[in-house]
Amino acid sequence: MAKQFQNVRGMPDILPEEQYQIDRLTDTFRQLADAAGYLRMDSPILEEKGVFIRGVGSGTDIIDKEMYDFEDRSGNLVALRPEPTAGVVRAYIQNGMGSWPQPVKLQIDGPMFRYDRPQAGRRRQFHQLGVEMIGDASPSQDAHIITLALRFYRMVGLRGVTLHINSIGSSADRKAYLKDLATYLKEHRAKLPELDQKRITTNPLRVIDSKASATQKVIAGAPQIRNYLSEASKAHFASVLEYLDTLGIAYELNPFLVRGLDYYTDTVFEFYGVREGAQSSLGGGGRYNHLVEQLGGMPTPAAGFGIGIERLMLELAADGVTQPTSQPVPVYVASLGEPARLAAFSLIERLLDAGVGAVGAVDKDSIGAQLERANKLGVPHAVIIGQKEVQEETAILRDMKSGAQEMLPLKSIVRDLQHRFSSPDITT
Repeated sequence: MAKQFQNVRGMPDILPEEQYQIDRLTDTFRQLADAAGYLRMDSPILEEKGVFIRGVGSGTDIIDKEMYDFEDRSGNLVALRPEPTAGVVRAYIQNGMGSWPQPVKLQIDGPMFRYDRPQAGRRRQFHQLGVEMIGDASPSQDAHIITLALRFYRMVGLRGVTLHINSIGSSADRKAYLKDLATYLKEHRAKLPELDQKRITTNPLRVIDSKASATQKVIAGAPQIRNYLSEASKAHFASVLEYLDTLGIAYELNPFLVRGLDYYTDTVFEFYGVREGAQSSLGGGGRYNHLVEQLGGMPTPAAGFGIGIERLMLELAADGVTQPTSQPVPVYVASLGEPARLAAFSLIERLLDAGVGAVGAVDKDSIGAQLERANKLGVPHAVIIGQKEVQEETAILRDMKSGAQEMLPLKSIVRDLQHRFSSPDITT
């Protein structure tokens, strides 16, 4: 027997029910972002490895442990995108978006890749939604993208989302902080796991981001970055909070929130749901005022956020939000006999031309078996064509739920069903 292949661990097949839910969430997000003026774009799944090393930062888990990187056949070092922002910024620079009216507001969705330990809500191939707002340093923009994400959560039915927010200041603010933080961590080195001990010298800010329980106990007494902020960073953050207060948006000030990527500056935030544990974070983001410059562009402020779809779907289930798993085709065409078979085949194709979803099994099974299949598929209406209907140039339209039937002229049935069931923007 030939070997049966399996999917790569952490990269499961996305079967129709899950794909439908992903598509619905993505479509909802796109409509919201469209309305807020964010232009859709996509960056390549494969980028030069350096885009992420320079953008995300060495010493981060994403770069050191999770990135899928390799040498291609031309000897180029490339990587599957572990997050979208660095690639979007590279595209902003390469395509001259700095000459566009600022800020440039972009939305992106699609698969990301990280070699992580697979668990609930965490896959090695996962889907992310997000926006990037490049070219505006205003604190109102920080508040705007936060409210945009919260609006999306409300639109899909989540009511228990909480906002955690902090300021990590400018890169200059962090120099003194990191020095004192490293000193503190060295004093408590013996209490830290081996990985976090190594981070003290390579990237002490990442220790703050550690989820290890022993590390969290040590961090509880660590210096807080808010005590190292410049007056400019304090004023920016205070203004962000003022905008949120104006809208009545509740938030929790989290002095140890730093996010897991090195490009962040000033405002950072995360969203949490009702699920317990480290995986309850639904998404987050913040400001990254130096990333454009780090990737070779002119100094340009920016901010954005990302939302993981798989985690969002788990949160919807935990919150008791029922999601549809499919959109049934509106019409099933059933037939009996040779002339009816040909008429039914033609009708299915003409309905599809007219923008009306239609299926059928025209060359097998009895009428009863065909209608039973229509019920299993959840199709709400059936068109039945038999020998008598062919002779009379009619067809029977049956409501599969109530059993009610009506006779329709075959010559006008396409237009009739198009009027009832097709999308309003589809014309023939």
